Amino acid sequence: MLTKRKKIIKNNREPLKRWVWSLITIFFVCIFSYGYFIREMTVNVVTRVAMESELSSLNSKVSNLESEYIKARNNITLEKAQSMGFVTVVNQKFVNKDVKNPGLSLLTTGL
Repeated sequence: MLTKRKKIIKNNREPLKRWVWSLITIFFVCIFSYGYFIREMTVNVVTRVAMESELSSLNSKVSNLESEYIKARNNITLEKAQSMGFVTVVNQKFVNKDVKNPGLSLLTTGL
């Protein structure tokens, strides 16, 4: 009878052990996840700061290039373009899209 009672007590402790080990495992998983997410958040913040700095630098470069473009555009005259070898186009041809025919087609004359 005594051995039967010890067996029952032993069997009653098994679910308790499982619960304790499950809670310990969950605790360590939560600690690991917390550390992982804190690390990732820190990496993302540092990356964002670096990208904002690079974006500021690129915006400055674009601004400088835009001002150079405006200066160059304002300095071009017809005489300067002709002195550089540009000529006035006499017979201009433009491409138009036919709305009725959405596909591409080749129009040839005299065939």
